[in-house]
Amino acid sequence: MHNMQWLYNRNTMLEAATNGRFIIESHPTGAIMHGKEAFDATNDGTIDALNSTMHTWIGKIPSSPLFSARPLGFTSLQMVGWLEHAGGLDYMYDVLEPFNFGYTGYTYVSTPEDLCWSNVRMDTLEDWKGVKFRTKGFWAEVLEDPRVGASVTTIAGAELYAAGEKGILDAWEYSNAATDIALGFYEIMKYVYVPGIHQPATVIWEAVNADSWAALPDDLKVIYDAVNHAIAIQAYTDLVIADAAAFAEFAAMPDLEIVTMPDKLQGQFFEIADDLYNKKSAEDPFFAEVYQSQLDFLETWKLFEQYQSPKF
Repeated sequence: MHNMQWLYNRNTMLEAATNGRFIIESHPTGAIMHGKEAFDATNDGTIDALNSTMHTWIGKIPSSPLFSARPLGFTSLQMVGWLEHAGGLDYMYDVLEPFNFGYTGYTYVSTPEDLCWSNVRMDTLEDWKGVKFRTKGFWAEVLEDPRVGASVTTIAGAELYAAGEKGILDAWEYSNAATDIALGFYEIMKYVYVPGIHQPATVIWEAVNADSWAALPDDLKVIYDAVNHAIAIQAYTDLVIADAAAFAEFAAMPDLEIVTMPDKLQGQFFEIADDLYNKKSAEDPFFAEVYQSQLDFLETWKLFEQYQSPKF
């Protein structure tokens, strides 16, 4: 996958930048342990570090989607801006304080996912009612809201193609265009919906065990963090190009239609998601503080875009 290739690229860059003093061996899930074990294994020092999406660990960190993949949330560049310049990384360290991690940061920010692959039109809120839709997390909660009324299920990504063929699902979300095209969803589905408002950005996050971090010389810590920052934007722009190539192929397919969700419907989903986040904020003061911080930052970002968004 794209993110794994760029993790290997990060490791190569780090080894070169340190003249061979800092070498990281990255292993995909299943190579040395199942991915579900990585958080606890890093926390207890069985392995030195983990690299994943933070919202994978929502059971341990209920507010984690705010830092990785919030529906109707930040784009990738907005997320980086908030993390770097509006206290986002400080909040990230705060939420991880109960765990035995010495370093945390992002190594990869993705393009938006495709909103969904579908065999039914879903252009109004009423169209979503009863749709058999595969998703998970906060987006599942949004779709289960009575104002939407979708029939939500969660199945493994490897089962999606077969579920679509058999009519078990009407629609699903999975990944970005460059990933989805390789899985052949266009062979059995009529529509690919955009933009991916359910996951405008995905942040891949790395955490290093506290003892492993403490053992590193200070100069290697600085270089490691700098390389992580450098590789993230390189990976993002590379994925933009890969997604564009995939969309060009989609557009040329006679039996597939790329459908843009109407602006009105996007606004309705934002209101439903905002209601969900306000409910969670009422239950969790930390969630409330982080969410408000993101809303405030978004106003700043939109002010810039108001004056500096070319129309040519």
